[in-house]
Amino acid sequence: MDLEPPTHPQITYGLYPVLVALTVAGVALTLVRDLDRNAAVAALTVATILVVFVVERRHPLRSDWQMTRDSLVGRDLPFIGAGFAVEQLAQTAVALIAAALVPVGGFGPLATTPLLVQVAIVLVAFDLLWYGYHRAAHASSRLWQVHGVHHAPSQVYLLMHPVFHPLDLVVSRFLISLLVFRFTGVTPDAAFVAIIVLNLQQTISHVNIDVRVGPLNHVLIGAETHRYHHSADDSGNFSSALALWDQVFGTFVYEPMRVPVRLGLSSVDDYPDPRHFHAALVYPFRR
Repeated sequence: MDLEPPTHPQITYGLYPVLVALTVAGVALTLVRDLDRNAAVAALTVATILVVFVVERRHPLRSDWQMTRDSLVGRDLPFIGAGFAVEQLAQTAVALIAAALVPVGGFGPLATTPLLVQVAIVLVAFDLLWYGYHRAAHASSRLWQVHGVHHAPSQVYLLMHPVFHPLDLVVSRFLISLLVFRFTGVTPDAAFVAIIVLNLQQTISHVNIDVRVGPLNHVLIGAETHRYHHSADDSGNFSSALALWDQVFGTFVYEPMRVPVRLGLSSVDDYPDPRHFHAALVYPFRR
């Protein structure tokens, strides 16, 4: 499917800069006034979701990708609830392990580098680990039994983004987060800024909105590139926030004037229907 000229150019070209400006203002205010970092992450996440939700409902890229009552209540909400519980447990476990094993304020050579350098290194490291796991999850039948639930929906929209198997979240929110945000020795401020960037890019990459950022797609994974990852006919773009590792390993896909015709699974037999929540949960434990 070819993209038409934008019907609402102020949204197509203006939404992402507005979200970036909101994010930068929130981060700057938090750092300057030394506000609670966890509260700032929550506030910026909620603000981003609210803005995107309103725009997505009023101006969807494709009507057949829109959220419906059946998709939200019958499929998404159980995974959103389970994901929230797993994230809280993972964050608590990361904090407890880090408190026992590493200094609170950062350590080693990274802690003495400028803040933005630390943030860049953290993002590169996080994406490398996620890229490796993510690509393996598409290649290994056993790991696909965990990850496939995220690809089972035939739509991409804001609230579909948290549809992950809890074991997927254990990898990203616990294992990778512990290694990158705690064991690298970066300062809490660097971890805070990196998490904000990850949250923004992971949110915008799943929206059903005609968002276009041009050459920036070669730097950051967003809506234009991540929708190819959810295509039933294409493959690529395994990174979480940066396009770096996809370009290094030859899996980067960016066709600015094309939208995938089909999203989801190549075959309905590739994964249990995620509307059957319990069947999807136990699927990785079956032979």
